[in-house]
Formats: sequence, structure tokens, C-alpha cells
Amino acid sequence: MAASARWRPLLRDVELNRQSADPSDYAELLSGAGCEVDAWETTYVHILQGTDPVLEWYQGTGLRPVLAALDADRAADFLAEYGTHLRRAYPPSPFGTIFPFRRVFAVAHRAA
Repeated sequence: MAASARWRPLLRDVELNRQSADPSDYAELLSGAGCEVDAWETTYVHILQGTDPVLEWYQGTGLRPVLAALDADRAADFLAEYGTHLRRAYPPSPFGTIFPFRRVFAVAHRAA
């Protein structure tokens, strides 16, 4: 949405939360620096409760820079539009909303 014609002028200078690289990218980078590396990824499957649980989750993390750049009225408009997209992408089920959450881990240490 930040790249859309509606939001781009207001959010062009905002540092957006980007996804992690692949574990192999971290392994290559750290190995190149002389480290022994273990790198892996996993996806946690969270079951969230509430009316807009993914929107609520993301407001406390990746949306913080976006919301900080917008006044209250525009932030409300952005959240309404973004919430519509999220509800389509993550529909609720009778037991909650399934939210896959990817994490990448890398442990590096210098060889003795």
C-alpha cells in the first residue's frame, strides 16, 4: 500500500520493515567474515483472536513507522484500508485467525 498513488507521497521517506534474508544469505555473510555459522528458519503458526487480530499484531511492530508519519485522520484511513487487505489475506476461522510468522536465526562464532 505504501507504494500506491494514494499513500506514496505521504510514505516515500518512511523506513519500512523489510523481511529477513534467507538463512543461506546470513551464513554466507558471516562465513565470509571468518565465522562458523549455524543458520535456519522456522515459521510459527500463531492462532490470533479478535476482530482484526493481524492488524492489531502488526500495529505494534511493522506499522509503527507508517503510523508515526501520518496524522490521526490519515492513520485511521490507512488502518481501515490495510485492515480490509489483511482480513482477505488472513480470514478468521471458528477457532481464530491463523497467522504464520517467519523467523530467521543465525548463530555465529569465530573459529578457535
